[in-house]
Amino acid sequence: MTLLGCLVSMGLGIAVIAPMMQSSAVLVCKQTQLEKAWLVEHDAIRVLELMARSIRMAGYRKINSLGEYRQQHMAKVDYIGIEHRSGWNRSDFLWVKHESADGAEGDCLGNRVEQVSYGKAQSRTKKGLRYQGFFVQKAVGEHTGSLMCTSLDKQGRLQNTSLMNHIDSLHFNWVEYKTQQGQLAPAARSGIQIVLKTTLVEREFSRFVALRNTP
Repeated sequence: MTLLGCLVSMGLGIAVIAPMMQSSAVLVCKQTQLEKAWLVEHDAIRVLELMARSIRMAGYRKINSLGEYRQQHMAKVDYIGIEHRSGWNRSDFLWVKHESADGAEGDCLGNRVEQVSYGKAQSRTKKGLRYQGFFVQKAVGEHTGSLMCTSLDKQGRLQNTSLMNHIDSLHFNWVEYKTQQGQLAPAARSGIQIVLKTTLVEREFSRFVALRNTP
């Protein structure tokens, strides 16, 4: 085969293969995007469940008698609160307090309480209450946020741990129930709407959580 023939054959081969290579590159790119979207959705569902679990536990107290119920019912303790626009990109900060339900119950990091020296005191509590918080802070070296979890260590001191990266913002909104006549229900705060926005894949995840133990 002459040199000219080789060049013509190579040109024809490249012309035939090029579209296939381009199609393969597009498929690989789409596959990568789908994997990123799946990972982001998986992480978002996980952290939304952690926050929902904490909100449902807010204000939980162990009641063993009517007298104990009256005493705790009269005690002025804030068991849940929202600090608006206090975090990265004007994100909100949510904190909850509650008593420990049982030894198998873990906090947002999976840590369980333990009896201290066989006494009444429990580890990972402060004044008999567990504490959890959720907020967004700026990620190191990136123009994006990290979803942080605040909990108590064994000595009752606050500790922060990252739960998820590539966060744009996190917001919590009080939601009030209304009767059929349009009047507000007796409970002024019936639940909380969580809105989480991500940046790696631009999506918004939302979830409503009803309050169980607080008025």
